[in-house]
Amino acid sequence: MKYRVFLSAFFLFLSPSLSQAEYRVFLLKISKVSTDPTKPATDFRLVKSTLDPEQYRYYYTVAPDEQVTYIDTWRCYGRTGDFQALCPNPKGQIPAEENPAP
Repeated sequence: MKYRVFLSAFFLFLSPSLSQAEYRVFLLKISKVSTDPTKPATDFRLVKSTLDPEQYRYYYTVAPDEQVTYIDTWRCYGRTGDFQALCPNPKGQIPAEENPAP
């Protein structure tokens, strides 16, 4: 009986403090769809969001002639509450190394 109370207390009070939150950040490219297929679209904007391209289109207003394209994604640890900024892309933070081969 003692062990049952101890295990119940552990799972109710201690285990939530051990859990960690994480979320995924998407880099999305929103561009105008060109009517001329030979001319590439040059008018675009890059957006960092926690929504994937399908969710972004339904949550935010996107014009019918705009296309939402997935560019990159990475995982972040922590919370997004209280309007905290999204974590930066770790791929852009790796310093370049010199080639050690002669």
